[in-house]
Amino acid sequence: MRLWYIIKKFDEGEFIMSQTLPKTKMYRYCLADVAKGLFNGMIGNYLLYFFQPTVKSGLPNLLPQNKLLGFITVMALITGIGKVVDAVTDPLVASLSDKCNHKDGRRMPFLRFAALPYALSLLLIFYAPFKEGSVGNAIWVGFFLVAYYVSYTFFFIPRNALVPEIIPDANVRVGYYTVSTAFFMGSSAFMYAATLFVNLLKNTGLSSLWAWRVVFTVFVAIGIICLLLSAYAFNEKDYVYNSTKPSDPLIKSFGLVLKNRNFVIFSLGDLFSFISLCFFETAMLYYITMLLNIEESQVFYVLLAAIVTAICLFPVIVMICRKFNKKIPLIIASAVFTLVFALIYVGDKIAALFAGHELIIGIGIGIMVAFPFAAINILPQSVISDIIQLDCLESGVNREGIFSAVKTFLEKIAVSVAMMIVSSVLAIGALSGESVGMQGVKLTGVYAGVFSLLSLILFIIYNDKKVTEGIKKYSNKGDGK
Repeated sequence: MRLWYIIKKFDEGEFIMSQTLPKTKMYRYCLADVAKGLFNGMIGNYLLYFFQPTVKSGLPNLLPQNKLLGFITVMALITGIGKVVDAVTDPLVASLSDKCNHKDGRRMPFLRFAALPYALSLLLIFYAPFKEGSVGNAIWVGFFLVAYYVSYTFFFIPRNALVPEIIPDANVRVGYYTVSTAFFMGSSAFMYAATLFVNLLKNTGLSSLWAWRVVFTVFVAIGIICLLLSAYAFNEKDYVYNSTKPSDPLIKSFGLVLKNRNFVIFSLGDLFSFISLCFFETAMLYYITMLLNIEESQVFYVLLAAIVTAICLFPVIVMICRKFNKKIPLIIASAVFTLVFALIYVGDKIAALFAGHELIIGIGIGIMVAFPFAAINILPQSVISDIIQLDCLESGVNREGIFSAVKTFLEKIAVSVAMMIVSSVLAIGALSGESVGMQGVKLTGVYAGVFSLLSLILFIIYNDKKVTEGIKKYSNKGDGK
């Protein structure tokens, strides 16, 4: 109901959209965030859980259990290699998109090309076909993980780059990203329900492995529909005018982006914030099932509490942004996340102290992380769009693709760092025959807390007022004021 309320308010004008693009087409464009929420959940929440399973999960060890240098797991190595390959594609896709001369525009053709590979490569990751512990499975997972990251780049860098072009007003963009995030987090809530659906299928006699695969297949099918509806939402050239394509070489364009002080400071803060969020999402099932000793079938209630509370907080965050600035909610989010990770480190002691009420404690922590969930998902892309718009106004060149590439690259680095560290740290203290240890689960909270603290410092330093006032100054000039 709350999600519908937000969308209704959006229609009534509380969140004002671009005058040139109909709301119905914008909603269709936002449907890609439904797919993104489902797919990010599969990678962020369940990839490690699926391939580095606990005994309670009932899943087989599909990957080799060997460790490079004694501590780097196969899953960490696969993720690291995938990110190295993926790093090359970000600037290439950004440059191709910025300079594209396709008859249908600079951005939308990429979305239409990448939609199906993006979805199908994700699904195939979980269909590793070889026997347990096989090197063949490791190669299979590594190949399709790289394919997933690359196709994600081809879809989302151009898609994100198009937003400042079709929604030039900075305040209006907050409304757009609010609806976009509502779609994203709404689909994430369904993804969090995966454990419920898996348990229902297991009760019918399916094995744990095939129960997870069936659930993932259904979610990917939903995602494909949403991606295609988004990619064909409108004709780009009907709404984008007078784009000045950059003529600078790729390396020079990147250099110009990295000279933007506000962009660098905010992007580093966003990077550390996103790493801490990825830590939480990657290790979340371990926190709930191991530290708090909550049954896998009840995990959904903890996650649902977080998602519903976060969606209810959307209007509050928008109000704070409009009355003050966008960095205040981000500062609050980083401070709360730092506290949550401190609590995670002593989570097993808290659960023991309140034995019999573990689910209530889990729901309480879920409610605590709701504000960080909401702020970190809504605001960073909106802030980056403001910085991009000011850069375009000052330079007279549309470099949305390059900026989006750097932003997307940082997100991928965040996911990679989180998964590599979490995967290896989780193995600390593991008993013989297991891949996860209690000590390792607790230590992930320490690492994540440090990243969250760093993001807090950088968000305090970022000068939001300078960017928004700069945009207003150019707007006033355009109005002849």
